[in-house]
Amino acid sequence: MDENMKAEIEKSAQYIGMSAEEATSKYEDICSENNIETTNPIGKGLWRNYVANVRRTQDSGTSEKGQQDSFYKAAFGFFVSLDAPRDMMAWNRMRALEEYKRDADNALEKGFVAVATQNALGKWNVARYHNGEYNEKVLSTLPDGAELLEGVTVIPLDNTAVYMNGGKNERYGQPLPSEQMRRSGVFFGSIGTGEMKPYFFSYKNQAGVEFAPNPFEWVHFLCVANDNGTDLYGAKDLTLNSLSLNSDMSPDNELYRDMSAFDFQDCLRVHFESHLVPLVDMDKAHIGRQALPSKERYVITDGTVVNMIMTPTKNGNRIINITDLDAEMDYESDGITTCWIPSHLTLDFGIGSSVIVIGRTSQRTTDEGVEPVTINVAGLYCVVREGSAVEVSVPVEEDFDWF
Repeated sequence: MDENMKAEIEKSAQYIGMSAEEATSKYEDICSENNIETTNPIGKGLWRNYVANVRRTQDSGTSEKGQQDSFYKAAFGFFVSLDAPRDMMAWNRMRALEEYKRDADNALEKGFVAVATQNALGKWNVARYHNGEYNEKVLSTLPDGAELLEGVTVIPLDNTAVYMNGGKNERYGQPLPSEQMRRSGVFFGSIGTGEMKPYFFSYKNQAGVEFAPNPFEWVHFLCVANDNGTDLYGAKDLTLNSLSLNSDMSPDNELYRDMSAFDFQDCLRVHFESHLVPLVDMDKAHIGRQALPSKERYVITDGTVVNMIMTPTKNGNRIINITDLDAEMDYESDGITTCWIPSHLTLDFGIGSSVIVIGRTSQRTTDEGVEPVTINVAGLYCVVREGSAVEVSVPVEEDFDWF
């Protein structure tokens, strides 16, 4: 390690009751556990996180082991699905602004928005209702989410006082962020030395955007687990920086696991039975799952690829069409299911390949009637690979506007 890192370790050691030698040894252990060299800049972040955890533990009077057991966890497994990042605040902001357009006074009184006017000194007089009471405050700057709407500066607010589960919303009455990206998915694996099982996964902000391991690829990372043992959460930059591929590790690494005998298809059959849906039953499944919570609404199906459109749509999706060759066709429907593939998923197979698709169903209604169900894909596993996907280059159009 370099001299700056040595100096930081020696300085921090006094705050956590370690000698410089003990702290250096612990730092080397942390780097080894995360499969990085002691000279890797990520090591500094992991060390600072360790020191912060120990200090919080000392302040709360619990043991270091107890703190580690209750906070960051080591996960090993694979992602069955991983959605494209979504702005989770987009709908709330849109609703607040629509409420203001519909009835400005009511939107203010119900806490959907605050309104701001600039005074002669360049500061902002902000008015809002909170818990039914009218408040005013002078601010030097406005929150990032403020928007000019019909000549009035409007600030969308979080007006949910209590969540549906009865929990108190600590951000009630606060400005909604201009953007809050979140990536969600389904993970199958173990936490620490626990059994392998399914977990729902959620990771917000920019680190969540950059966290994009391929589904069905064995990975190691650090995360936070909820008390019920059903959900995992990304922990700021720590989860992103701790992500390691099992395939990149030496078999001599204590974290490495030989998973060559693992059967992904058998795992899906055993642990995800309630989500398995044949292609021919997709319309029925789409209707039947509308009452489920969003994170449980995904389906797992399989089929043969009969067409691929590699030119991305406006939102970056590619398209594959699949069919069930074993199903009988009555030709009242075309028997083809369209799958929308986001940009973070790899397409390394061609037409004729057998694939397993994981995603949520959707169905549009137009003037011509109800269209067939399609699948917004979040996970993809190729069972039998035929050929390879044709890469499409974006054509460069000649510009004759100058002439």
